[in-house]
This record gives sequence, C-alpha cells and structure tokens, in this order.
Amino acid sequence: MIRKQILIALGMAAAMVVCLIVATRTLGHGDAAPVSTADRLALAARWLLVPALCLLAGIGLTANQRFLRADAIDGGPAAGTGLLEVNLRYNQNTLEQTVLAAIAWTGLALAFPARDLGLIPALAGLFAAGRVAFFAGYLYAPWARAFGLGLTFYPTIAALVWLAARAFA
Repeated sequence: MIRKQILIALGMAAAMVVCLIVATRTLGHGDAAPVSTADRLALAARWLLVPALCLLAGIGLTANQRFLRADAIDGGPAAGTGLLEVNLRYNQNTLEQTVLAAIAWTGLALAFPARDLGLIPALAGLFAAGRVAFFAGYLYAPWARAFGLGLTFYPTIAALVWLAARAFA
C-alpha cells in the first residue's frame, strides 16, 4: 500500500507542477481592455464545452460498451474492473469535475481582471488533458489516474478557494 500511496503522491505532485506552470504563463498576459459581462459569460460558456465533450465521450463509450456486451446490454451494474467499469467511474468523476469547473470558471470569468481571462481556456486545456490522463491511467492501474485527477481538480480547488476568499473577505 505504501508503494501505491507514493506513486499517487508523485502523480498529484506532477499535476500540481504542471498546473502552476500553466497558471504562471497565463495570468497577467492578456489584453487589459475592458470586457463586458456578457462577453465574460460567453467566454466561460464557450470553454465549458470542453468538459461537456469529455463527458459526452465517456457516455458514448458507455453506450457502445453496453450495446456490444450481452452482460451489460440491459443496463445492469458492470461486472469486475474491465473497460465498462472504468468508463462508468470516469463518467461519474467527470460529471463531478464538470459541475465544479462550471461554477469555478463562471466565477472567474466574472471576477478576474481582463488581463487574466486567458486562464479560462488554459483551464479547459488542463481539463481535457486531465481527463485523457485519468482514463488512460485508470486502464493501466487505478493508482495511475492520480496525475489526470490532479490536472482537473487542483485548478478547480484553487479557483473556488480564490473565489470564496473574495466573496467572504
């Protein structure tokens, strides 16, 4: 168990480093011209298509697996830890991450200075990369999903904490 915990911690630490690099290369590098509220919300909505497409891909794969497997076609629970079970776990986690990202990215779009709004597309890129790494890692070994989880979860935590600190300060 200690070996798996170390591997998970390394995956999460690597994700944190990648997220910090992306944030430092993005924040403060945009145009400082004023951006209307409508344009800010449109930016968030446009980039929220990325999490939605990640979830759509997972749901499509689930439908395909259920259609092709006699033991799953009736919609019952997945047996074992095969592709269908991994995909169902991916879908659940992606749904959870998408809901949190939608709240965080919308809040950032409304609260950020204009020069920092470029972080939202960067977060979408991290989200997509994170979901691919999460799914691929899960197929390899459950502990290997840590890097992908970190790429989607850590930016959302940071955004929500920042937004909460502003809201309740």
